[in-house]
Amino acid sequence: MEAFQKLMSYFMSAKCYESIFIKFDFSQVDCFKMMISKTLSYGIIAGSLLLKVPQILKIMAAKSGKGISIMSELMMIVALFGSMSYGYTKQFPLSSYGDVYFLYIQSIIILMLVLAFEGSYLIALLSLTTIGGASFLLFTNAIPIDIILTLNAANIGLTCMSKLNQAFLNFRNGSTGALSAITLMLQFLGGVARIFTSIQETGDFNLILTYAITSVANFILVFQLFYYWNSDAKAAKKQAKQAKKTN
Repeated sequence: MEAFQKLMSYFMSAKCYESIFIKFDFSQVDCFKMMISKTLSYGIIAGSLLLKVPQILKIMAAKSGKGISIMSELMMIVALFGSMSYGYTKQFPLSSYGDVYFLYIQSIIILMLVLAFEGSYLIALLSLTTIGGASFLLFTNAIPIDIILTLNAANIGLTCMSKLNQAFLNFRNGSTGALSAITLMLQFLGGVARIFTSIQETGDFNLILTYAITSVANFILVFQLFYYWNSDAKAAKKQAKQAKKTN
């Protein structure tokens, strides 16, 4: 029972544990909401460990970052850094924002890969040095709170610009290029789930609004994913047919 109680402490308060498992009072709706929220949160964090891995593997397999906007990736890294800084400074429960750490690392890997395959080694080195320096300053508590609050305030705008910039590039190319379908779908679903968990665990309006707007922006990319499905293959077939007619 002690082991079970310790396990459940990750999902609910001691008061909720006593009400449900000691007194068998199942009328505590808030306790069940919290339990669902914590379960979703841990699921999102577990999923974030591999969220962008399909994207990373797709880039490595193709040896190209075709169709991936470097500017979008840079803005996303700054936005994730803002969310990470805000959650870390505010000392929110790790379950409410912990996935950001893993997304931050994976986004950096994607940026480095795209730059490397484009041959932009100097930009990759400068970017990695800047990102590493900013991360060091954050975890040594050397960044003033005003800057962290400013980054968080800019988070929504940066996230939107990042997603919309990628959406515009997709529209211009008539294709989603090297973007991973699995990653896009999981990002969208995870963002929607985060709206609920943020309401339950933090009640922070800025955090809730950020995830709500991010979910809308992710939906646009998911819509494009299905709209441009197999567009590259169709374009290749069309070119082959035109080549045969020419010959």
